[in-house]
Amino acid sequence: MHVIGIHGIWQGNTNAVKLQADWAAALAKGLRTHHGPACPIPPLTVAYYGKLFHTASRRLGPDNTSVPGDSDPFTDQEEQFVLDTLALYTPPGLDPAHLETETLGLGIPYAPRSVVKAVVAVERKLGRDMGRRLLGIIRQVYRYLHHDLGERIRTEVQKELHRDGPRLVIAHSLGSVIAFDMLTRDQIGPGPEGLTTLVTCGSPLAWLTIRRSLSKNGVLQLPDGIDWINLHAAGDIVAQSGLSHVAPAVRDELVHNGLDAHAARRYLEKQPLADLLAKTSFA
Repeated sequence: MHVIGIHGIWQGNTNAVKLQADWAAALAKGLRTHHGPACPIPPLTVAYYGKLFHTASRRLGPDNTSVPGDSDPFTDQEEQFVLDTLALYTPPGLDPAHLETETLGLGIPYAPRSVVKAVVAVERKLGRDMGRRLLGIIRQVYRYLHHDLGERIRTEVQKELHRDGPRLVIAHSLGSVIAFDMLTRDQIGPGPEGLTTLVTCGSPLAWLTIRRSLSKNGVLQLPDGIDWINLHAAGDIVAQSGLSHVAPAVRDELVHNGLDAHAARRYLEKQPLADLLAKTSFA
């Protein structure tokens, strides 16, 4: 069994070698903590696509095509996607349109006033800077779903997912959206000799904006023969309360990651994942 990781957002300033080493160290820590120092460590490869987002700051991708960046103006479609997603985090009964934005400072350049007001509303509920953090996450998710960047990301990820033999995939944050999207596009080989298990961590797949973009307004389902386990941490604003309410076949596991609740390394060290890996035979 080979483990393949699919990372989340904000990995443009690292590289495939370092990211794989970080993930391997976190998995090893979890296995040895929960199953002893003699527990075998599975072979791991992380499918790295972060460099495609990193090129956004340079305006051109590796093939000289435009890559959307944080300084790009919002399209009407992106603005609506962002507003609908931020609405999930707005205090009940609070209309963002009535809020003042002066206290937010200059931290959100090029954003429409409607988006800035929505961020202020979110920070009323979640605390200072949390709205801006969410905005960055939402914009990267939107770019994957609604730009040709998504196809380029899938091409990078597919290089690892098309390995021979049984595979287990661990997908964090945006990586969980990519994995689910590729599975429902039949871009990962399911079945006994293909992908056997999907582990999602810190997943935003419960967001209705994502499910609509994937044409999955109803329940989320994987192809037959693939077990789906979802780790969601208390305090992880991206993962919220898990996925079982939108994906009946998923097994939700609540974990506690501390202050850095959304961090991939925290999820990779947790006992439910260690238990799963420890009982799996690695070839």
